[in-house]
Amino acid sequence: MNDDQFEDAQGTPENLPIVQDPLEVWRYLQRVPFDLDVLDQNRIVTAKRKHAANRSFDMLRTRLLQTMKEQDWKRVAITSPTNNCGKTFVTANLAVSLSRLEEVFTMVVDLNLRNPGLADAFGIKPLESMQSYLEGRIDPQDFYLAHGRNLGLGLGSAPAENASELFQSTMTMDVLDEMEDLFCPNIVLFDLPPALDHDDLLAFLPKVDAVLLVVGGGVSTTDEIERVEALIAGIKPLAGIVMNKSEGVVSN
Repeated sequence: MNDDQFEDAQGTPENLPIVQDPLEVWRYLQRVPFDLDVLDQNRIVTAKRKHAANRSFDMLRTRLLQTMKEQDWKRVAITSPTNNCGKTFVTANLAVSLSRLEEVFTMVVDLNLRNPGLADAFGIKPLESMQSYLEGRIDPQDFYLAHGRNLGLGLGSAPAENASELFQSTMTMDVLDEMEDLFCPNIVLFDLPPALDHDDLLAFLPKVDAVLLVVGGGVSTTDEIERVEALIAGIKPLAGIVMNKSEGVVSN
């Protein structure tokens, strides 16, 4: 997919009002359409809403929003024990499901810096480098894209050269805080690396409110799940465990 996929931006960062209304800031983001055929190929079932699994994601959406409202949470880290559990699949489907709630503004950010996958899942070419953004070299209005009126997309296309250092950097936390202050989303989904592969999740945990754990049916073992639970215990609460199976997802 090439640059022609992008619709014209509705403004430029230089034209942003001095007193920034979050709704006005959202309108200045460059809009991107979704190619439903691409989403269908990538199993983003919540786009067409015809697959039986769509119901499972709507249930997950509702349960998560209820829990977050009760606990006054906003930032959710989505991870898995290991690779091939389907966490990016779950993140993308959950984001699209959330986007159908017109009053809920959602930001989804691909922080799987070693192996970003959300851009491919959505069939979208990122405007800028995630690494450059996290290093503070790109303004948020120039980095984030938007689909519709209420889904913001922070996407990466290439592995970061210094993933570990970026997760430990205060600049990374500063730019993400700036994003939240600027766009005032109701919920922020961070697609993070697998929990047991590196220390990335552990380094990022203090910056989120809760963790959503995606386990792969026939992939994740009981020992792996228990190790992840032990890893986050006492640091952040577990918002839920999602079992990703071939016929859909089951949340707990």
